[in-house]
Order: sequence, then C-alpha cells, then structure tokens
Amino acid sequence: MFLVSTLLQLTIREILRRPLFRKAEALASDQALDRVVRWAHILEVSEVGRLLNGGELVLSTGVGWQESEETSLLFLKGLIDSGASGLCIELGRYTKHPLQGMKELALQAHFPLIFFHEEVRYIDITQDLHSVFINRHHRMVSELESLSARLNQSLLAGRGILPLLQLLQITTGASVAFLPIGAEPSFVPPLGRAEEARFTAEWSQGARSRPPEAPPHRTHRPILALDQHFGDLILSSPEELSDYALLALDRTATAVAQEMMRTRYMEEKRRHREDRWLADWLDGKHTEKEVLTGLSTLCAAGRIRSATVCLFDPEPALAAARDFESVLIQKHIVARSIFGGEGFTVLPGWVDRQAVYVLADGMPPGRTPAAERILRCLHLLRKTEPGTGLFHSRAGIGREVTDLTRLRESYETARETAVIQRDTGPLPRPMYSELHVERILALLKGTGQLPALIEDYIGPLIRYDAERSAQLLKTLKVYLAASGSKQETAAALFIVRQTLYHRLEKIATLIGNDFDQPRKRLALELALYAYEYGHGSMK
Repeated sequence: MFLVSTLLQLTIREILRRPLFRKAEALASDQALDRVVRWAHILEVSEVGRLLNGGELVLSTGVGWQESEETSLLFLKGLIDSGASGLCIELGRYTKHPLQGMKELALQAHFPLIFFHEEVRYIDITQDLHSVFINRHHRMVSELESLSARLNQSLLAGRGILPLLQLLQITTGASVAFLPIGAEPSFVPPLGRAEEARFTAEWSQGARSRPPEAPPHRTHRPILALDQHFGDLILSSPEELSDYALLALDRTATAVAQEMMRTRYMEEKRRHREDRWLADWLDGKHTEKEVLTGLSTLCAAGRIRSATVCLFDPEPALAAARDFESVLIQKHIVARSIFGGEGFTVLPGWVDRQAVYVLADGMPPGRTPAAERILRCLHLLRKTEPGTGLFHSRAGIGREVTDLTRLRESYETARETAVIQRDTGPLPRPMYSELHVERILALLKGTGQLPALIEDYIGPLIRYDAERSAQLLKTLKVYLAASGSKQETAAALFIVRQTLYHRLEKIATLIGNDFDQPRKRLALELALYAYEYGHGSMK
C-alpha cells in the first residue's frame, strides 16, 4: 500500500542516515528514533521558554548550559516540555563529556540525543535539513492537490461517501471513522460489529478523549454545512498523525460535506415533488384518474374506496428543532407501519408546517369504520412517544370522502379540527365528524361575534361569580343539562334543594325568569359552550 503520509515525514531515524550524520552517535530508543522532525534550529541559551514551536531538532554546543548539571537538566527538560524532537550536541570545545543526568532523563522520556565527536558546521546541517523540509513541503502540496483532484472526481461521479473515506485511509494509512448524525456509521477498514458499536457509543457520549484501549493518536473534523452539524470524521493511528494526514482530513471532510449536501438536495427535490403532488391533490387540482395513477406510483395502492386526511399541528419550537427533518422521516416510517396495519395506504407529507397523512382506505365494506381504525392508530402512534413529540401535538381527523377528487374537503376539515383545539385544548377524539357546537362557535369566533353572545346571555352571571366566588354559571349549565330537573341538579352539584332554589332565583334576577324557555334556553346553552370554548370546561 502506497502511503503518502510516510514519505512526507522526516524522522530522527532518517536524519541519522544523511551524510552529515554518518559519524554521529545516537542515544535513542526505537520510539525516540521515530520522532518526526519538522525543522532544525540552533539554540545556545539555557532557558528554552517560548523559543520553540514543537517538532524541532535542536543543535547546540552546550556553551549556555554545560557548566552545571542542574542547568543542563533544566535545559533538556525545557526542550522535552516544548515538544522538541531531539537534541544534537557537539562534544569538543565547550562540552567535553555528555552529562550522565541528561542521558538518564533522555532515555526515560524517549527523547533522542545525538553526539558529534568531531567539530561540525551546524550551518551545513541546517541548510541540508531545511532543503529536505522545503522539498517535502512542495511534495506535500502536490500530493494534496492530487488528493483533491481524486476527491472531486469521486464527487462528480456520484459514488457516495464510502469512496471518499477509502481515499483518505489509503493516503494516510490511518483508520477512518465517519459518524453521521441520525444515520449508520462507516469504518475503513471495518472494525467488527462489537468494536464499531463500542466506538460509536463512546463518541455519542462525548468521549472524544482517548480511552485506555484506543490508539494513542486520534483527531476529528466536524462535518458542517449551512451552519448545521451533520456528523464527525475521525482519524485514528498508533503513530503520530503527520501534517499531511491532518490536511488530508480537512479536505476529505469538505468533500464529505459536499456529498452530504448533494444527497440531501436530491432527497429534498424528490420530497418536494411528492409534497407538491400531494399539495395539488389537497387543492383539488387532480382528476380522479390522475389521483389513482399517482397513488399507484407513489403508494402502490390497489382499489381505494375512500380517503381521509389525518394531520398533526406541532408547536413552532418542535418544528424548528435542528434534527426535525430526520425525526419527521422516522415518524413517517412509524406512521406507515401503524396505519398500514389497519388497512390504510399512507401518503405522508409536510404541508404548511403540518404533518399530513392521506389515508387511502381499501378495506372492503362491512369492516370496522375507517374513523374507529384511525383512532386506534392515533392511540398507538402516541404510545411510541414518551409524552411529547409530533404525535402528541394537536391532531385533526378530517371528513371521510369517497370521491378522491374532493380530498380537499377532508384536508380542510382536518385543519379546522386542529385549529379548534387551540381554543378547546386537546380532544380525546379529534374527529371533525364529532364536532357539533364547536363548529358553530368557531364560525362565530371568526366573525368576532363570540364575545357579544357571551355578554348578552351570561355576562351578568360571569361578573357575579367573579365578585362573590359563587357558582351560578355551573349551576345553570347543570340545570339545563338535566332538562330542568331540580332533584338531578342538586344531586349533581352536591347541594341541598334549598340552596339550589336560592341560586335559581338569583339566576332569574340576573338574566330573566324565562331562562328555561326553549328558544332562550338554546341560546343560553350556546353561550355556556362559548364560554367554555375560550376558558376551558367548568369544573
């Protein structure tokens, strides 16, 4: 396997093979010999401080530190702490013998010491190494351009994300993991199911620091597009990751983001076409033949006897969540399964910020009515959520239509059912067919006549109850519901008959003693419903 990253790194082992180092003596472990050198730097001061950036091979005569073992150890410790890659010492005019303390510290830290027993020109060494660094930098730029070209070729060919990950793995030699949000992870090379599951679990829990059994070198890049986080691209290696590997990771992460955006765009276009077709159907723009053709294409529908719209009207905050699109796709999958179990062919969509499900019913006559089967499905859908979520938002089940070109009627009635619940609160059976007085009240509210109705008929009772903490409104409601039976009313209110007589007298005083006459009674009952429509049921 041809690994570009190994050719673009210069290690202590390779430096010792160069002509100017033939007579040098190295005190270094195998781990120390594999240290990567990024630059060569002459340093004669004893205090390293912030003079180094890390990765330097330091050249020194010892003039600033060789007189004292304490100073020499502080100098060496400063190099190690600054991330230097090694130290070259000329033994001669200033440093006669290497200090034993330095040797012990270097071996303990796997830090290479290189000794020159003859006088050397450090200027020649720096020129030689810097020419290598510069040439390898040009080579790295060239290889990165080549990698970018191959990534672009893969993108243009539409091969997907896996070939991009394979290119990154081949050119760096590191293990590659791609963990997209809301989708299956990818590993190159594969790790095995158990190890992949463990890796994914650790990462999802925020364990981005290396666990004990993980490779010592790991880094990642977030996949970002349109200010959204789509996942993480991770490189892991038992060896230090080279500059080339890090730059290759950057370019591959950009390519992966582009591929994800291309895929999302294609999915969105397809979804838009389906949503547009559904929206046109809801608007009554399709003939029956077009509807049946479209259903057979999109839903594999057979003989359709009727259709009903069921929709969910979520709060804006829920629909605005970052991952709502992926959540909505999952909800569609669940809805297809549950509605399909009751004999419905489902056409899902997202229309006017509502989740819309067209339920095409192919069940033969004589079976359980569609409305009851839909209610069963609604109950099961809500059981799939913990108490909040799309299926727990306001639901609306529209009118069942047998003429498929009139689906708009079902859609509009489903929307009206959901809108009514903004005033009434959630209904246990959110079906348009079971809305009676609520439909009248919604119309009155739309014309602005609802407050006048309430004030004209029960306004005095409302004010009396508010001022004296009385219960005249509830008493009137129970009395009218009991068809004027004083015995039933007193029992329902848990009061004695004498108390009820007193309340009824007060009601007659405030709204007239004809409140139990048929025509006025009808208006009073409507006013009471109107009051509860906006204030909730009277307890």
